Order: sequence, then structure tokens, then C-alpha cells
Amino acid sequence: MLSLELQSLFFKLGRLMETNSKVSDSELDKYRPKVNFREVFKFVIDHPGLSVFLVYATIAIAGFIYLVIFYNKFELQVTTYLEVTDILVAGIKDPWVMLMILGSFTLVLLIWIIAYIQAPFSVWLDRKFDKGLLRIIPRIAGVQSTRSFWWTALVILSLYFYMFIGLHAINKADSILNDKQHLIVVDSEATTKNGDQFSLLGTSINYVFLYNHRNKATLIVPLENIKSLQPVKKE
Repeated sequence: MLSLELQSLFFKLGRLMETNSKVSDSELDKYRPKVNFREVFKFVIDHPGLSVFLVYATIAIAGFIYLVIFYNKFELQVTTYLEVTDILVAGIKDPWVMLMILGSFTLVLLIWIIAYIQAPFSVWLDRKFDKGLLRIIPRIAGVQSTRSFWWTALVILSLYFYMFIGLHAINKADSILNDKQHLIVVDSEATTKNGDQFSLLGTSINYVFLYNHRNKATLIVPLENIKSLQPVKKE
């Protein structure tokens, strides 16, 4: 019984490959996302300012997502205390965020490769399920057009940013809350009480953000009131 099912499966796969071999290149081009790398390179050369802006905007968005999720773990609306410059450099200040941004561009390239290879399958789905309610199958499993590919890539990229950068922010916050990471000695009039342990959450142009482990509260100190910050050496 199992042998017959396997034979049937291989027969169907063979028919599918035979069908795909008859698909013309012009028909496949409809389902292949078109990216002319020579044109992309020319655009970067001709518009360096805009290219840098697009990359930097991506970094800024990633950094903003990180800041909001991270400080929310400490019940702090951090955007109230930030300047535009703080948001622009937030993604650059954390190496992991930068690594995840690089991963996002790699993910888009991977999606493009998969969509390009998948073009014959998308053609077959369109031919097989071209009527009625089953028409939704090629819309879900296939690549309908170049436009649908880029919209899909944008959605996946947005989820990637939120999930992985958000997960990194949550893990970093938990390491401070539970494991007392990033402990520092603060020389300031606002931190003169004995027995207090502080972790450095981050800094902005105007403020230093601290977490007091003794009373489990966030402390915001103006930068001019900080005399010195000294990391606590791990034993």
C-alpha cells in the first residue's frame, strides 16, 4: 500500500516537472521578482545621499523599536526624554541591533532567491487552482507578481524587525532585572544612599537612565549632575 502511494507521488511530481518544462520564459518572468542589480548599483552611484538616507532610516527605525520595547520593561516612556539625535543613533550604539539589521537585508535577498526559484511552481498553482474558492491557494503559496513579492517582503521584514529586535530588547532588560547585569558605581548627589545597586540602562544627550535594584525603580539623572560612572568588575 505504501509503495503504491509513493509511486503515485513520484508520478505526480514527474507530471508537475513536465508541465513546468513547457512554461515559457515570458510566462515565468511574470512570477519572478525583477531586480536589476546593475540599475541598483547605478542608483546608488547617482543618488548617494538618498541611498545613505534609506539605510540610515532603516537603522533609525530599528533603534526606535529597540528603545521603546527595552524601556517599557522598566515602565519608562523613554521617548519623553529623547531628542531626535538619540533616536537616530540608537541602532548604531547596540552591535546586536546592527547585526539584526544586516540580517534583515540578507532575509530580503533570501526571499528573492526563493521567489525566483519558485516561479514554475507559482505558474502551476495558477493553472491548477484558477476558479472558485481554491483560487486563494496560489495567492497564499505562490508569487502572484513582482508587486506581491515586494509587499510580502515588506510584511516579513516588519515582523522580523519586531520579533528579533524586540526579543533582543526583552532579553537584555531581563538580564538587568534578574541577573543584575551592567552594574555601575555612580558618583552623583542623586545616588548617595548606602546599599543601592545601580545598573546602567542607557544614556541620551541630556540624561542617564539607571535602574535601582534595591527599590526596583528607574532613576533618570540629568547628565550635568553625573560626576562619574564606573563599571563594577565581575568577580
